[in-house]
Amino acid sequence: MKIIIEEASENKEIEIIIRCSVINEELQKILSLLKSTEEKIIGNLNGTLHLVEPTDIYYFESVDKKTFIYTETQVFETPMRLYEIEDKLSKYDFFRATKSTVINISKIKKLTPKFNGRLDALLENDETLTISRQYVPVIKEILGL
Repeated sequence: MKIIIEEASENKEIEIIIRCSVINEELQKILSLLKSTEEKIIGNLNGTLHLVEPTDIYYFESVDKKTFIYTETQVFETPMRLYEIEDKLSKYDFFRATKSTVINISKIKKLTPKFNGRLDALLENDETLTISRQYVPVIKEILGL
């Protein structure tokens, strides 16, 4: 892969041109990452709506029929349900880890096997979440294990 960046003051907006012989899996992932910069999740914090970048989100959790967004320093509430989040962000490294959590794979620092086939996921913010055995095959497939 060859990357060329042309910087010029007359350019009013960013333009990306991709030349390829065939659109393969690697290119699909690159396109998804480029599109993820346009994707935002709405979160509510103390009555104020915030647009949260998916790359800033560590995980989502559903508690008592409410869904929360966890970033490095803040917790937002969102009206979205976990299945909606899963559909919307699955192509951006998010996956269902338990019935009540969706985790950002890119925020996982370490995976540790536990008894009963579960995994513990240590996140970059040093928080530990459990991946239930029902979803362990999903993370293994995503990671190519």
